[in-house]
Amino acid sequence: MSMRIGGAGGAQWGSHIASIHLRTDYVRLSTDVQSGADERKIRSDKAAIVESRRDIAATRRSGVVDVTV
Repeated sequence: MSMRIGGAGGAQWGSHIASIHLRTDYVRLSTDVQSGADERKIRSDKAAIVESRRDIAATRRSGVVDVTV
């Protein structure tokens, strides 16, 4: 299965998908912290958030995305 997202609205889709990934990563981190997950898992969750922030910044062509971890 393949999906092609392009054209004039492609950047909007990319930004939307990156936002969903950031939200998912944030919820995962929050849940893991509350459940007392080990430090390795917490670091992994934080790294995922940083990567999601970079993806959003790239789709918005901006160097700044304000998300506090």
